[in-house]
Amino acid sequence: MPGSRRRAGEVRVPEHTQGRRVAVVGSLVLDLTLWVPHFPRRGETLHPTRFEIFAGGKGFNQAVTARRLGAHVSMVGRVGNDAFADRFAQLLDREGIEHRHVVRDEQLGTSLGIPLIDPQGENCIVGVPLANTRLSAADVEAARAQVESSQVLLLQMEVPFAACLRAAEIARQAGASVVFNPAPAHPDARGFLERGPQGADLIDWLIANEVEAEMLSGIRVDGLGAARQAARALVARGLRRGAVVTLGAQGAVAVTPQVERHVPAFPVQAVDPTGAGDAFCGAWAVALAEGLSLEDSLRFANAAGALCVTQAGAEPSLPRREAVDAFLAAHRAGRRAD
Repeated sequence: MPGSRRRAGEVRVPEHTQGRRVAVVGSLVLDLTLWVPHFPRRGETLHPTRFEIFAGGKGFNQAVTARRLGAHVSMVGRVGNDAFADRFAQLLDREGIEHRHVVRDEQLGTSLGIPLIDPQGENCIVGVPLANTRLSAADVEAARAQVESSQVLLLQMEVPFAACLRAAEIARQAGASVVFNPAPAHPDARGFLERGPQGADLIDWLIANEVEAEMLSGIRVDGLGAARQAARALVARGLRRGAVVTLGAQGAVAVTPQVERHVPAFPVQAVDPTGAGDAFCGAWAVALAEGLSLEDSLRFANAAGALCVTQAGAEPSLPRREAVDAFLAAHRAGRRAD
């Protein structure tokens, strides 16, 4: 409209995304990524073979994935008042992600991560949470309109549980679907399952890897059968729709009160697994917004995760819709879910 002005971080909703709106309440982390010959032993000094700086954080990664796969995305989080925050603002603008409610913290800097990647593509990560630790329920309340207008809310555990809980309450009151990714594994994630009728029933879908599923269910997850058992136990705690357990090379299993589905992983050459779980979650949110079937949602999210590991760095590797659609078309004659 002539003469109208947009506030910083605000984006206009493209027509093709208006039916797919996703809100992400979560973390923004700058990754200082090191490729090492092996993971260090106690007292050992290593010289990396490569060093790169990437934007990341589970919230940021899931928001970027959902946006690249076709959703309109609003991001709620905290960064420092520093040059790293400027970098995130530029990236969010470039991706077309609404970020007026990404707050600049005056006391703590932007959060950092230090992923170490070995020659087999396995990783371990040292996290320095900083500004992410100060995201509050009040910050989420200020973003109420963005959460209420979304079809799907994505939550993780790199920000305080109180912020996640308030976001889930707002989303539930508005009729939005809530997807909770209890990552990284932390006892606070049990908060949704331990609150009884006001806890687990705020969550539509819980998406966990083996470690997270084991922590929440109390069942050792060491294969597909155990993953199904853990997912059943989580669903029994009162989740509104179901639980998904991601199993890396074994794919993913989804359990609802009515059905169970397993989709094998797509075979790819892993370069860097950083962000693969976030790509899965972001893709799941888009599939949910589009009303895909359970099996198709699993395949869509699996494809996004598979493509993610084939490229270095979290943000550069998060896939776009055309790549996921082409990948699925190429594998359409492959194995079916069971």
